[in-house]
Amino acid sequence: MKTIKVWRQYGSGTYGQVHMTCAQPAPGPGVKTPVVCFHPSPMSGVYYKTFQRALAADRLVICPDTPGFGGSDGPDQPVTIPDYTAALAQMLDGLGRKPFDVVGCHTGTLIGTELAVSRPDLVRKLSLPSLALFTPEERTKMKAQFGGPQPILTDAEFVPKVWRTTVIEGKDGAPERRMEMFVERMKSGTRGWFGPEASLNYDCETRLRQLTQPVQLLVLNEMLGPNTRRAKNIVKNSVVVDISDRAGHGAWDAQAELMADTIRKFFDA
Repeated sequence: MKTIKVWRQYGSGTYGQVHMTCAQPAPGPGVKTPVVCFHPSPMSGVYYKTFQRALAADRLVICPDTPGFGGSDGPDQPVTIPDYTAALAQMLDGLGRKPFDVVGCHTGTLIGTELAVSRPDLVRKLSLPSLALFTPEERTKMKAQFGGPQPILTDAEFVPKVWRTTVIEGKDGAPERRMEMFVERMKSGTRGWFGPEASLNYDCETRLRQLTQPVQLLVLNEMLGPNTRRAKNIVKNSVVVDISDRAGHGAWDAQAELMADTIRKFFDA
């Protein structure tokens, strides 16, 4: 097994410092294109912890925390996906290397898409599992369920409910890993809804049609699997890879090697 070097560092963004976790082979990153992974919200780059180490066997993999989540400074008011993207682009510019290959999940697929369209110099290829592409009807339903401020300071049952569903009743990974994810979700505090709100207000379809980079639409057995599959009719230069028979919602941990191998093959093709 290859030894992986893992470290944390900060970069500069629109709202202050951007925290990121980096991983690469211990001898060095090699010549492969580095990968940046954009996480779902409310979460942080820790979401990719197991997958990051699997993919980093032969390249540099960077998992930043979206502004306002994890260890990154964030805005005081709700912002848009382009706003988040501009802050992360500034951080990537500060690293002094480009282009990157991009991985996203849920909100992260939208940030990756926006980055590829607005800053094509930064993005070579994209892998977009769990693409947050919604019909108007789906968007209305999602806004009713996830949009707007959450009652974290007024509902005494809010945090215990998240703890129960995430840690106690969750089935993804060991209890210690589920607790880690719970802590990362809670770090965003009263502003945790900014990310989901931005996602639900983003015109994903229009921006997907403007992509020029090669795109892997990776279909998993989870809530956005069908959404990801139907993007084939929208994204011009795309390939659909369906691993829904082997990978579901917890695949970034439980099937980390499968996810890394599938995405690696696309980036290296």
